[in-house]
Formats: sequence, C-alpha cells, structure tokens
Amino acid sequence: MVKVIASDMDGTFLNDQGTFDEEQFQQQLNQMDDKGMHFISASSNQYQHLLGLFKNVHGPISYVCNNGALVIDERGVIIHEEMIDHLVLKKALDWILSEPSFAGAEVILVGRNGTYCNLQENSNRFQASKYFYENMQSMSDLRLVFDSIYKLDITWEEGGVIKRQDEFNHKFSGRLNAISSGMNGLDVMVDGTDKLSGIEMLLQSWNLTLNDVAAFGDNGNDFEMINAAGIGYAMKNSAADLQQKVEQVMAYSNNEQGVQRKIADYLS
Repeated sequence: MVKVIASDMDGTFLNDQGTFDEEQFQQQLNQMDDKGMHFISASSNQYQHLLGLFKNVHGPISYVCNNGALVIDERGVIIHEEMIDHLVLKKALDWILSEPSFAGAEVILVGRNGTYCNLQENSNRFQASKYFYENMQSMSDLRLVFDSIYKLDITWEEGGVIKRQDEFNHKFSGRLNAISSGMNGLDVMVDGTDKLSGIEMLLQSWNLTLNDVAAFGDNGNDFEMINAAGIGYAMKNSAADLQQKVEQVMAYSNNEQGVQRKIADYLS
C-alpha cells in the first residue's frame, strides 16, 4: 500500500513547459489527505521556487529542497537544514576556480538568505537562472559571500559532467558530494545529503518506512530515492545513465503526466 508519493519536479512531475494539471492534482491532493497519504516535492530547487509551482494548489505538501539540504514538512516547519562548512566551501571554490577541467564553470551558491553567482547580470544564463533562483546576485568573487550555503550549482556550456563529477568527489571525499542534476550540471552538497536522506527524515516524523513510498525521478540526483523506495520509477524521458541503473522505467514521460497517472492508480 503506497502511503507517500515522492516526486522530483523538473522533467518528472512537471512537463517541459514547467506546468502540471493543477485541477486534477488538487483533487488528488484532497483524496490523499482524506486517506492519510503524503506528497513530497523532492527537488534540487529552492523552497521559494517550489512554493511558487504549487501556489494555485491548496493542501498538505512537504518539501525536500536543494537535494535534501533543506527539509520542510506539510505544516511549513523546517525539520532539517544542512549547511556547507565555510572553510570547506572556500576550499571547494578555490579548487573549482583554478582546476583546468572545471574552466568556464558557471557557479551558483544557494544560500539561506539569497543566491549568489559568478554570472554577469546582463548574460542570458543569469536571466534564465532567475527562473529557478530567487534574489540572485552577481558577485565578482564568490569567496566573499558570508551567507549560510545549502548547495553549489555548477554548470558548463559544453563537455560532459561525469568525469568532472568523479574528479570533484575524489578531491572532496567525505566532505562534499557532487551529483549530476541534468542540464549539463552538478549539484554539490554536504556528503551524505541527498533527496533520500531528506525523505527519510519526513518518514521518521510520520512513523512510516521506505516500503510505504513510491518515488519518481528523471536524473542522477534521483537515483538514491528511486532505488530505496518500495516502488521506484525512472520516467520514460529519463537520462540514459539513470535508466540503466534502476529496476523500473515508466511507460510515460513527464509530458504525458506520468506521475499524476500513477497517483490516480494508487488512489483507485
């Protein structure tokens, strides 16, 4: 019996236009509430951005934000925050900005009070990133940011991320962990922080287990939660490396409302 739906957002719950069937989901959320079921929005995105996605929907939603670095329950209460140690952050930035294979990296620091990047304010990439990140500021030197930082978002215009991910994780093993986020990027959090760790904290507060969870995702940063959940699906449109690692790939893509179809199945 599925008691918890945990879904990634971009490329999973949302279609390529970044929307979903709000009317249907409102009905589903009402039914889930009646049955004592829970819905978790598990994303690499910021809390403010996720709240905006569900602004027209009313009902209990829990949030695993910033890939598990910030966990907020359905009452809106912060139940976990995982900040990167300032000294470790400075070492990581020194390395990213000087390592030849990381040349050209566009870096965004996601903080408690704002978002900080090394992108020029008049660049297309800055404007595009503002869709995902609230209160974004361009900085000449990211090492001068004194906010508490949840995660780093690193992207490149070209070149794959898998080799860069391995290099970074070898260098910062035990302190930080980089995982592919799609869109030719890496998300970097405190080692041991991921969507699964965030979901486990919510389950603990509800006295439920991973066997009660159906999880959905489309990228490398979704693997842990898909793999550990009682029922775990990669979307039909998922990254090839994720599809190779999971047991079940859904027959539907994000543009065919795959997650909402599955929720309908579980509710019936």
